[in-house]
Amino acid sequence: MRRDVMRSLHYVIFSLLFLLPQPVLALQWTAETSQAIDGVFAEYDRTSGPGCAVGVAEAGRLVFARGYGIGQMDHRIPLGGESVFYLASVSKQFAAAAIVIAEHEGHLSMDDPVSAHIPEFPTYAQGAVTIRHLVHHTSGVRDYLTLMRLAGTPYENILSDEDMLGLITRQRELNFVPGTEHLYSNSGYVLMAEIVKRATGRSLRAYADEKIFRPLGMSNTHFHDDRLQVVPGRVFSYDPPAAGAGRTDADGRGRTGGGWRAGHGWRTSYLIDFDKVGDGGLYSSVADLAKWDRAFYEDVLGVPGFAERMYRRGVLAGGDTIAYARGLSVGERRGLARVSHGGGFMAFRTMIARYPEQRTTVITLCNVGTANPGALSTAVEDIVLASAFTEPPEERVAPTSPAGAPGAADEPAFAVSEAAVQALAGTYHSRELDATWRLEADGTQLLLHHPRGDTETLTARREDVFGSGGIEFAFEHDDGRAVAFLLAAGRVRNLRFERTDHP
Repeated sequence: MRRDVMRSLHYVIFSLLFLLPQPVLALQWTAETSQAIDGVFAEYDRTSGPGCAVGVAEAGRLVFARGYGIGQMDHRIPLGGESVFYLASVSKQFAAAAIVIAEHEGHLSMDDPVSAHIPEFPTYAQGAVTIRHLVHHTSGVRDYLTLMRLAGTPYENILSDEDMLGLITRQRELNFVPGTEHLYSNSGYVLMAEIVKRATGRSLRAYADEKIFRPLGMSNTHFHDDRLQVVPGRVFSYDPPAAGAGRTDADGRGRTGGGWRAGHGWRTSYLIDFDKVGDGGLYSSVADLAKWDRAFYEDVLGVPGFAERMYRRGVLAGGDTIAYARGLSVGERRGLARVSHGGGFMAFRTMIARYPEQRTTVITLCNVGTANPGALSTAVEDIVLASAFTEPPEERVAPTSPAGAPGAADEPAFAVSEAAVQALAGTYHSRELDATWRLEADGTQLLLHHPRGDTETLTARREDVFGSGGIEFAFEHDDGRAVAFLLAAGRVRNLRFERTDHP
């Protein structure tokens, strides 16, 4: 009860923040503060591997910035406050800001149906999808990155805007009735980029440059919609050595079955040809992101109440308010109001966390796939806001029987005959994915032969339902014969595959 009251109080305080002038609360910065932050990133403070850059901003003023580790292993370029990272989903708040500005300028309304700006967007029986639904991840539109993976399309492929839009608009069904649920979908934000383009006559990149980045002086920030563009100071991301790494060819280059590895066994994880924007695609630095912070305390972008608009949370059709606002998650931590968003793509791991009442923001950008930017950020927050928190740190209790560990409870197998499994084996095609999957019987299990070349074992979970991990197949029958299945895979639900072979 107390936590609910405190949470409600913080949302009231959020509103008051935008109505009353607030003095800047100066951070009490000492050498010990810097040393404590150095301790958080000690494992990345090296010249032999990638790491992180961290910054602390006070109302748009960068008070601390430091890099730990290497930004480009090929040339041993160290990380720092000016290093330019791929931000992954941290980019979403900038796409949402472009929508907020475009609405203020009269180019669109949050309640416009998507089809008003993208006529080829389907009309769904479940209801109209609006821009507001896209912004708050309440649209039900299937996630295009998941669809790409299911179709067997590598992220390394060159994917045009037409290809991406075609994949989304081929979907004949939504995950749910718009506005009734919250389910994260990257499709919503690439659609927002397309809406900005069509509503304003300028690409998201050009519009954000003019309306956001230039006014704030963010000279090292852009939406990367040109895969051939040279980006000064660009950081690459890296995965750590896998089992068996460290073997070398005659020329001394480390190599495993997964591809070429940089020195010391690190593997480059970078998609040079991936240039979709809106859901991701933003390049920026710690120094520039501190400048972005100004927009939440000063009228720099010419939109009255900009911060309040960005912090406005979504409301479901049933009246429940969700934590997700406009490219930002609004909540509280240790008794203080907190606004944040994280990101992860390739081996980039990113996080921005803002405490509006304290006017303090922590920026954590990492280029190593094993980094946990959320945990690193909260560790820094605990240092710089130690005197402001009103509640103790969260208790971190390790699970006593983690999934996959000895003693972990496995899902009980559903009894099924080999004959029943054999009847499900066959070739199935999805018109929405334009992909064909082959299922092969293997005793009482099914083997999925995926277009991307790998094979996955499916086990029976319920009658006519097979699955593996987070993916599930529900088979349909006609006259006793399997004719189709509906696929559920995380951010994609009820994707239909129809049988194409005729035994």
